[in-house]
Amino acid sequence: MKTGFTLLFAALFIVSCSNNSNDNDLISVPVEALSTINEQNEAEIIVFLQSHFYDNESSILPIEEAPEKTPSLWDDPRLGVKQVYVRPSEFNLDTTAYTAAEIESGIAHNLYYLMVQEGAGNTVTTADSVYVQYSGRTLDLALFDQVRQGGLWFDLSRIQAPQQGFRGFAEGAALLKTATQIAENNDGTFSASDAGRGFFFFGSGLGAYQNAQATIPAYGAMFFEITVLSRKITDHDGDGIPSYLEDLNKNGFLFDDNTDAAYEAANNLAVLPNYFDNDDDGDGTPTACEISLGLDPLNADTCYDADQDGDCDRCDD
Repeated sequence: MKTGFTLLFAALFIVSCSNNSNDNDLISVPVEALSTINEQNEAEIIVFLQSHFYDNESSILPIEEAPEKTPSLWDDPRLGVKQVYVRPSEFNLDTTAYTAAEIESGIAHNLYYLMVQEGAGNTVTTADSVYVQYSGRTLDLALFDQVRQGGLWFDLSRIQAPQQGFRGFAEGAALLKTATQIAENNDGTFSASDAGRGFFFFGSGLGAYQNAQATIPAYGAMFFEITVLSRKITDHDGDGIPSYLEDLNKNGFLFDDNTDAAYEAANNLAVLPNYFDNDDDGDGTPTACEISLGLDPLNADTCYDADQDGDCDRCDD
């Protein structure tokens, strides 16, 4: 199933553009209120954590139902929680059903994590590309995808996109660090030293939400086991600024940072977040050019005007 997870992301993107589906395709159901679904998923996850435990001796299914008197995941001292704020607009929901604060700041979602090993290599951000091994399961322990041999590259920024889903995967991977060393074995496999590994439990607001596919039900909570082997720092728009630095509000979500949103809207241009826009302030001078000249790439009043005609120019003009 090495491509299943990737194909699921593609299916999620397609369903956001079309309501047509075959029996085997991803199925979209009517959209429910984000706050209501979050409460339901939270309750389901807590019940799961209180009734299951981590068996470190099992290499196949280390999360199992807890025998009587066995400390549960809920009681495990390694269990932590991170709050991730999700805006209703990320799912194109009716904004009249939410308060102004919920629309602006989002609704807090809990991402629970069991940190088996933080890792001793490089720090990961939600803007990076990562080489990982993983398995994904629903709360009934049904496996919907995994890569346990070798690994697979993921662009964490892309899989957290609105209507794409699985922001929880990106947020979880970014809590880990990479391996310190990867060595090839004689049999063609490889061994990783001190790789970050953990389990991440989250509701559908950080996953596929109303989109059902294969064994993932609509509004289904889920969990992933993730091992991070390596990472690459990205610069998606080639503007000279690493993508993780274009997360201006430092919330780990790159799609709500857009310095020239008003300019793009007023001129009927594609609305692009900064990490995907090579002219972040919309002044006509590319970001990379402004950086090379010591100008502020986020201030349209400091653009490059080579011929002093009042219009911004490109460095190569």
